Amino acid sequence: MDNEYKPTVFDTQVQSHELQMLKTILPYMEWRQQKSLAVMIKYMELQKTAQLFSADTPSIQMCEITDSREKALQMLNDLSEICTEKEKENIDNLLNMFQMFSTYEILFS
Repeated sequence: MDNEYKPTVFDTQVQSHELQMLKTILPYMEWRQQKSLAVMIKYMELQKTAQLFSADTPSIQMCEITDSREKALQMLNDLSEICTEKEKENIDNLLNMFQMFSTYEILFS
């Protein structure tokens, strides 16, 4: 992992250019202003989150993957991209275990 922040699909849905601008100017403000602005930014993000989940259809779902096992594997692969080396090692172990079970099922089913 390279410690670089990588926004998730969810992050991209609740963020906006305007919110990014507000977050950028936050450190340049006086303490009392920072506090109020930070709370306002988080409130705006919460509003966007509520709007996102009030829709009739989910907008952040992995639509193309219907098999729950495949979803789990893809989730672990995506998760490993943001993990520490130790966490990535644990996820790799889980992925290897899934692969072994899958091979076992193919051979003995």
